[in-house]
Amino acid sequence: MKNTRYSFSPSQLERSSEIIGNISVAWFASGVIAPLIVPPETFSNFLFSFGVSLVMSIMFFIWSISVAKEAK
Repeated sequence: MKNTRYSFSPSQLERSSEIIGNISVAWFASGVIAPLIVPPETFSNFLFSFGVSLVMSIMFFIWSISVAKEAK
């Protein structure tokens, strides 16, 4: 049996990776795309929201990829 740092089966890891990837997309949509459609109150609010959401989206994306690699 393959030694992994997670104690889940490969199918559970694949599903977890999919859920984490969906969280990444949600952060991207709420913080990066939404402010382009509905303008924020101030420019600094836009920059803060954009920056935080972009960082969170990238972090969840990287986590999703690492969990998916672990499942293989």
